[in-house]
Amino acid sequence: MRDDIQSLRGRLSEKREVIARQRDEMAEVGAAVERLGRTVGGLGERAAGARRLAHLEASRTHRSAIRSVNATLRDGAFVSDDAGLVLEEIAWLDGEVATAGDTIAVLSALEQRRDDVRGGVPTLWPVHGPVTSPFGSRISPISGEEREMHPGIDISARWGLPVTAAGNRTIVFAGRDGGYGGLVIVDHGAQISTLYGHLSALYVREGQRVHRGQPLGAVGATGRATGAHVHYEVRIAGSPVDPRRFLN
Repeated sequence: MRDDIQSLRGRLSEKREVIARQRDEMAEVGAAVERLGRTVGGLGERAAGARRLAHLEASRTHRSAIRSVNATLRDGAFVSDDAGLVLEEIAWLDGEVATAGDTIAVLSALEQRRDDVRGGVPTLWPVHGPVTSPFGSRISPISGEEREMHPGIDISARWGLPVTAAGNRTIVFAGRDGGYGGLVIVDHGAQISTLYGHLSALYVREGQRVHRGQPLGAVGATGRATGAHVHYEVRIAGSPVDPRRFLN
């Protein structure tokens, strides 16, 4: 009997040592999770701020939504309070990381869209040459008497030189117009479009995507023109603005 009691005491002592080590290890795990939680919490706050700036829907992740696992059965085994707390923290971290990951994915898409819009802004000159007629009111070059609103700029250039796209995006018109002659219109997004008139040749078609610097046609004097040049317009929401506001 004494031997049995002594053996039980030895086994109990070993179990206590194991439990003590497990508590120490759990405390270390808990501390690590807490540090990670502070880091992820900061990331979540920054992600939430970014979502607010981007006018995105706020995250629905809340601390109160964490499922309590303290003193419950998990896979048939009893979970201690310490383990339960750590599991709660891990569950919360999992949700925060998922939310932050979703935010980063959305913001990445927005960044790509911003770059796309930025690439569409018409900043390149369609052809190199002197501006022979600026934007604004002028005497009609056809009648030589009446004043008229000139909705773009005329850039003088040699007949047949390539006329290039001032920015990226899509051709919405490529054809003939009574006044503009050979005409190409590019939609750059963000309600910005550019017009290239009096072209002697067209190199693009409607619906085609083009990049800045890509040839659209050739300098000419088609339509109501008195000499070889390019009539270049920039329109915002359909209204002409001075192209020099955009040109480099």
